[in-house]
Order: sequence, then structure tokens, then C-alpha cells
Amino acid sequence: MSEQLKGTLYAFSGIFLMSFDAIFIRFSGLGGFEASFLFGVFSFVSMAAAAHFFGKGIFSSLKSGGFIIILSGAVMGGSGTTFVLAVQETTIANVVLIMTSSAVFSSVYSRILLGERTDLWTWAAVAASVIGVYIIVRGSMAHHGLKGDMLALAASMFSSMNYVIWRKYPQISRTMAIALGGFFVAIFSSFGTDFGGFGMVPVLIMAAMGLFSAPVGRAFISTAARHITAMEISLFTLSRTALVPFLAWLFFTEVPPVQTFVGGAVIFSVVALHSLSRIRRASAK
Repeated sequence: MSEQLKGTLYAFSGIFLMSFDAIFIRFSGLGGFEASFLFGVFSFVSMAAAAHFFGKGIFSSLKSGGFIIILSGAVMGGSGTTFVLAVQETTIANVVLIMTSSAVFSSVYSRILLGERTDLWTWAAVAASVIGVYIIVRGSMAHHGLKGDMLALAASMFSSMNYVIWRKYPQISRTMAIALGGFFVAIFSSFGTDFGGFGMVPVLIMAAMGLFSAPVGRAFISTAARHITAMEISLFTLSRTALVPFLAWLFFTEVPPVQTFVGGAVIFSVVALHSLSRIRRASAK
């Protein structure tokens, strides 16, 4: 099995599991900070336990990872916190489509930090993503979802930065990095959390997300970074642009503004063509 195919399978599996994040958050009925705090706590517990029992151990992973693993966790904490808050402030479709723009930031970060060359077709996909995001944001301005769109854009910037960190430092423990991501999400969210507002059912819903779907999905994504570039991982988020809005409509009958469909179609079409061309070129080598 080629490195490209391995990375593709890991990335797709991770994105599929992560597609349910927003659904769990909405089902919990919690406010943004409360949902974010529980997500962080449960993610930290599950992945720290995995690092202890199946990895090199918590302290060994921290020692070998040094400052970089702490940085990765903090960046992931920023991504997780802004993502959860964004889901509460705008439509789920908007959040997912805007986060597809992580390819834009990955291309810049990879060029600066990794020296990876970006071809003309990739820059065309980046330009199309920018146009698509602009169309979506313009639609949100008329529907009072601008704050959520900006939070989703911040989440996209954080997540793409973390992909580049994982690409540059493949030796750090992915499991422990994700555990630290949950830790930082809980820390960042604690400042706005009403700790008296938790009910049993919301806690159980967030436990399902924090203990399984979210950390396992992120673990798959982190493993994909060992086999494919940060740009390619970011571009794989395109699969969420089709799946997540469908799930939002299925569970919540949520229909986003027309501009979301227009902007999403621009992003999805160009990015899909770009990803397919990269996979075909890699298979032909």
C-alpha cells in the first residue's frame, strides 16, 4: 500500500468521525463554553488513558515531545474551543464549509515553516476557497451569523497550523498531543463556563463525543500527517462539506442561506478536483 493511499484512508476515516462533532454539540443543548469544557475534559481523559496504556506513557511522551508537543496541544485547544463556539453561533453548514479554507492557511504555513513548494493548481484551489468563504460570510451578514463565521475561520487557522506542526515533527506522540489539546480546550473554556448548568443527559452526550468520536477521529488525522502533506489533509475536509450539512438537515432540519450553497459549491468543486488530481499523480509514480 502506497504512502499516499495510507494517508488518504486515515484522513478520510478521521474526517468521517469528526463530522459528528457538531451534531453532538447541538444535541447536548449546552451553551458554547459549557459544551466546549466538557468536550475538552472527556477528550483529555480518553487520550491520556490511551497514551498511558497503549503508548510510551504520559510523562515519557511529554518529555520526548518537549515544547513542541505543548505547542501542538495549545494550538489544538484553540481550534477545538473556537469550533464548538462557532457551532452555537451560526449554521453547521457554514462552520464546516468555512473550515474547508484551512487549505489556504496550510499552504502559507507549509511554505514558511516547511519549505514545501505549492504548484499552480494548488494556488487555484486556494483562490477558489477564498472566494467561497467570502460568499458564505456575505450571506451570514444578513442572517446574524457573522460572529460564528469568524470563529469558524479562527478554528480553521488553528487546525491548519497544527497539521503543519505534525508534519514537521512526526516523532511527537499524536495521542498525547490530542490529550493536551483536550486539556487546553477545557482550560480556555473554563473562563466562560457555568459549572452549575450541567445535566446528566448533556454530559452523557458530550462524553460520547469526547471519549470516542472526536479523539479517535483526530488520532486518524494525526496519523495521516505521517504519510501525506498538511495541504492534502486540509483538502480532505471537503468530504465534510457534503456529509455534515446533510446530517444537520437530517437531525435538526437546519437549512442554511442560499449563499452557503453557492459558496460551498465553489469550494467543494475546485478542491475535489484538486485532491483527485494529487492522488492520481501520486499513484502514477
